[in-house]
Amino acid sequence: MVKLRAIVIDDEELARAHLCKMLRDADVDVVAEGESGLEALNLAEALRPDILFLDIQMPDMTGMQTAVAIENFDFKARVVFVTGYSEFAIEAFEREAFDYLIKPVAPERLARTIDRAIKHVTAENLLTTSQESIEEMRTLTPIQRLPVRTDYSIKLLRIEDIESAVSREKRVYVRTNGVEQRTYYTLTQLDALLPHNEFLRIHASALVRISAIESVNFLGNHTYSVSLASGGVLPVGRTFYPELQARLGI
Repeated sequence: MVKLRAIVIDDEELARAHLCKMLRDADVDVVAEGESGLEALNLAEALRPDILFLDIQMPDMTGMQTAVAIENFDFKARVVFVTGYSEFAIEAFEREAFDYLIKPVAPERLARTIDRAIKHVTAENLLTTSQESIEEMRTLTPIQRLPVRTDYSIKLLRIEDIESAVSREKRVYVRTNGVEQRTYYTLTQLDALLPHNEFLRIHASALVRISAIESVNFLGNHTYSVSLASGGVLPVGRTFYPELQARLGI
């Protein structure tokens, strides 16, 4: 089981000590603590914690200002605001805060936050392992045809005919020349098999040929989709969008 690494920042020594004790009692590794926003930035950059507990009212920088600065770090730091004020909650979640806890923090409420953070870190670790396996597979000789097993034969789909692949109802469907072919691959397997310079994973459920993208659509609230040459529309996951931007030069 994943053991979380946490940093606690609060200018009130007693409140900070109490939260640290609660976290350690919950088997969280508190790797550092501090009392200001500047300390939070220095400690987070040096120690790269899984989760950062921030007070909002602090000297030199507020918790909100600190969270904005942390967004520029090159690693994912989950920010949990811990405050005696409920009125900052909307702004906190607009900053994509991982959670918002009101003092005095109830142990059962903190336990829910920790449990959710453990699930996030576990999923990210699995994704990293999967990506490493994909990169290893990409060093192999690229395939020229994609074998797709049907009831009575094995079709050999030409790579240049494949426009997209989507996961739906526990199956992955490959679209070629406007026709969907059901496959027994996973999207992760296809992501490894298809040429990386031609295809891009744009969503947990979608893989697309880059040259088939006709437009990128902005749907509001940081959500996007792409329209394809065939007339289809596919969703774009928020975490996949930066690479899509880079590959398309937008």
